[in-house]
Amino acid sequence: MTTWVLQVACDVPVTVSATGVFDYAPIECETQDCVLSLSQPSLWIGRAVLVPFGKQSVVGIVVGVAESTDVPEGKLKQIRAVLPFVPPLDDNGLELIRFMSRYYQRGLGEVALPALPMVVRNGKTLTVEEASPVARLSKGMRTWQKWQKMPRTPAPVVMGRELTLTAAQELVLSSLLNQLEDDSRDLRPQLLFGVTGSGKTEIYLQYLAQILQIDPQAQVLILVPEINLTPQLAARLNARFGAEAVVTLHSGLTESTRLMNWWRASNGQARVVLGTRLSVLTTLPHLRAIVVDEEHDSSYRQQEGVRYSARDVAIYRAHQLNIPIVLGSATPSLETWHNAQTGRYGLHRLSERAVTGASLPEVILVDVQKTAAQDGLSEPLRRLMSESMAQHNTTLLFQNRRGYAPVLYCGHCGHMHDCSNCAAHLVYHHTTRHLHCHHCGVQARVPKVCVKCGNADMRPIGQGTQRIEETVARIWPNAIVRRIDADSTRNKGELEHALADIAAGVADVVIGTQMLAKGHDWPNLNTVGVLDVDSGLFAQDYRAPERLFALLQQVIGRAGRGQTAGRVLIQTAFPEHPMWTQLRSHDFETFANDELAVRQQLGLPPFAAHALLHVAAPELKNAMLFAQKARELALALIDTQIAFTQVTVNAAVPMNMMRLNRQERAQVLIECPSRPRLQQFLTQWQAALVEQKSRLMWLIDVDPAEI
Repeated sequence: MTTWVLQVACDVPVTVSATGVFDYAPIECETQDCVLSLSQPSLWIGRAVLVPFGKQSVVGIVVGVAESTDVPEGKLKQIRAVLPFVPPLDDNGLELIRFMSRYYQRGLGEVALPALPMVVRNGKTLTVEEASPVARLSKGMRTWQKWQKMPRTPAPVVMGRELTLTAAQELVLSSLLNQLEDDSRDLRPQLLFGVTGSGKTEIYLQYLAQILQIDPQAQVLILVPEINLTPQLAARLNARFGAEAVVTLHSGLTESTRLMNWWRASNGQARVVLGTRLSVLTTLPHLRAIVVDEEHDSSYRQQEGVRYSARDVAIYRAHQLNIPIVLGSATPSLETWHNAQTGRYGLHRLSERAVTGASLPEVILVDVQKTAAQDGLSEPLRRLMSESMAQHNTTLLFQNRRGYAPVLYCGHCGHMHDCSNCAAHLVYHHTTRHLHCHHCGVQARVPKVCVKCGNADMRPIGQGTQRIEETVARIWPNAIVRRIDADSTRNKGELEHALADIAAGVADVVIGTQMLAKGHDWPNLNTVGVLDVDSGLFAQDYRAPERLFALLQQVIGRAGRGQTAGRVLIQTAFPEHPMWTQLRSHDFETFANDELAVRQQLGLPPFAAHALLHVAAPELKNAMLFAQKARELALALIDTQIAFTQVTVNAAVPMNMMRLNRQERAQVLIECPSRPRLQQFLTQWQAALVEQKSRLMWLIDVDPAEI
């Protein structure tokens, strides 16, 4: 009998196990690449295994072996199987998940397992002999068996035609390539700071082409913030490098497609991997470079499960592997901008658009207190739209609110219909004739009369994308209109079809949310209307100005990317707000430096580190009680350890959106000028919280996106 045990990381919350690691006995088994015997424990490390956990079987990762266990004799369970053809994590992969576990205060399994496709996490990839008779006959099993026999040799890269670079692009590309020279190898993260339309993507492609040509096994990873940016970039990558060399990874793929793409990436066959945030954790055995496009985008921040920043993990992974990483943006995050200004990152600028004759658009403000925006569209904006249509150009109307109207209002008693699960109004959707909660997903029929007073005068208040679409169709009945939001692109192929229409110049008017704000290049689009963004000027969160400036700069950047001059009209009730001055002059640097000065004065990131304790319970009083107890434990740590004197523990308070999905929420903000010191504090604090054995839901959010 073996004298050692496997340490297996399983996907369980830290409230169940601080590390998420459990002991199991090994079994004798054979995989595609070796025999796992009971006499060679080191061969097991990094393997994906199926283990009994309670009354079910779960997938885990072997993260270590030990000579002894605390499990009582006779209670130690054996693993049930090794998942074949799942590449084992190497030392770098194991160190990456250990880093994320330490930094983000989560269990090893919570970090490692979500990177696997769902069909793998469910343990459905066992051999045919171990599967049920039904599974053996299924199309999915036959397909999986076929993939197992696929060659693992790197796919050939077939170089397509490159675009001619401008002098400015040539200079930046040359500078980036010079960083790779052996005698002056500078592997700091490199920020490519370029205005919208300056040709950053073409620089990425020519830069990565050089790396792929140097090493016939090389893999490169390109991260994009949202799924809707992948189709057009994937088409461009296929044309440049050959479809056989390129795979995409994101949640919008079918289960079988994602499994195949993950398989090709993780065994080294795929050379170019394009994906959203989760792909940063994919095993890539020959990874040689990383590009993070739109690095500022908040979508890189995972807001459920393990709350991590894919951009920051990519930076760590590049440092760990000693490979180059390029961060691209027209509006870098203030953390990235600060690092570039202080020399921690390299900085490369593109200040002009790549298309000859193209310039940044003119930005016009319309004071809606003086010039009414009837049905959402002011008269000056209507004139610009009519001119654009007469010239056979396209107008983009940016309304970052889907649905028909954000509120259904009773004209008699003033009642507004709210979600029973959340502290939010229900949004009226005209296409379904339902009220929707955009937070928990609950739906309700539109009542015929007010539920409070019985009055039949129910009015939709405010503008959503559906209502703007209705207004445009009424004013310009012959216009071809495309609305792009999460509702209109729910079905497979709808987004691609709509984007193809816009690219072909078919649409006269495009109405969309932030899905259209970045990454799209439509030369025929020369007019942009920004309809309702004033609420972002006065939001409580200190990051709100940064997010709003970046969003609007990206929206503005959709106009005038071809030969026709662009025009952007912003409707606002606060035309004197200082942000408009910097937006009108496209002056990100002044905005960023001013914001950084304010943050430094107030001791906010990047000049300090933050963590946030989230607590949720059916009733707020219970959430607050746990949050207050957690604060007392934190203060006790500070009192007993001089190393933590710089840590500030703020009072327990209800969250801004107090109720979400039937849970009422409280928070405690932790601040510290030293990030390493904060990490030490959080590790000890979390251990103390676990000892409370509370049944409430709680988690520690490191570097929170919102406060």
